[in-house]
Amino acid sequence: MKLGVVTYVPPPGVLNSDAFYQNLQKFPAKNPLYLMSDSADRNPSRLIKNPELIGKRPHWGLNNLLWFEALSLAKDVGLSYMIYIESDSRVGRAAWDAVMYDEFFKRYPDGICCAGTPVAWDINAGGREFAMCVIDEAHRYQTASGLPASFYSSKDPHDKSGGCYYPNGSLMIVEVAAMLKIFEGFWIDCANYAKRLTAFDMAVGKFLWNYHGKNAWKHVGWLACSYSGFGNAVLSEKERCDLLVSGSKVAAHQFKSDWTP
Repeated sequence: MKLGVVTYVPPPGVLNSDAFYQNLQKFPAKNPLYLMSDSADRNPSRLIKNPELIGKRPHWGLNNLLWFEALSLAKDVGLSYMIYIESDSRVGRAAWDAVMYDEFFKRYPDGICCAGTPVAWDINAGGREFAMCVIDEAHRYQTASGLPASFYSSKDPHDKSGGCYYPNGSLMIVEVAAMLKIFEGFWIDCANYAKRLTAFDMAVGKFLWNYHGKNAWKHVGWLACSYSGFGNAVLSEKERCDLLVSGSKVAAHQFKSDWTP
């Protein structure tokens, strides 16, 4: 089994990328770190084209393209599992990835499709059994992590077309073979695939529902040692900083400044 970390770092001076790059240097991963960049100054494992050439619509298209670049790299280097970390994340100690993998395999000794900070959409649309199981998982996550899972809804209360449960994109651990099956064919036209798809993490949840139905939740795990989210409703940026400073999390997501621990 081959474990690793895959990330994209923008060129120097772009989107607080220097802070992220320096953070990864200060607190090195235990497992191999495969770094992608469109700047040779980053000494990347793989030099890629400027991802912003994909355009601004849909607004998640850029993130999707970088996810597919990461998945392609993970496949090419033979990773069994990867931690995918986005450049607005920070880590708080050396060997942070080993802590994440240790929790992952202790809870899921036989592996699982994906795990991270749990997100749920429209759980009632998946029926009573699915909704109850997701809520039970969210309670277990909350008890262990001290934080709530994220719950969202967009469907009519009478809609029974299915729910969606998945880990938030940054800092999730994924089984590479499972992701290659979910996104089979993305390599044919990566940019167009990225633009046609919904956000890649939600796409994982939708695929799992389409494939496994009410048992989709069984293929999604959670991690208490890291945090990944969207917006500032659950945690302010200062509170996210405190997660790393206090040591309660080894890695966290959603930093829109040049702050580093």
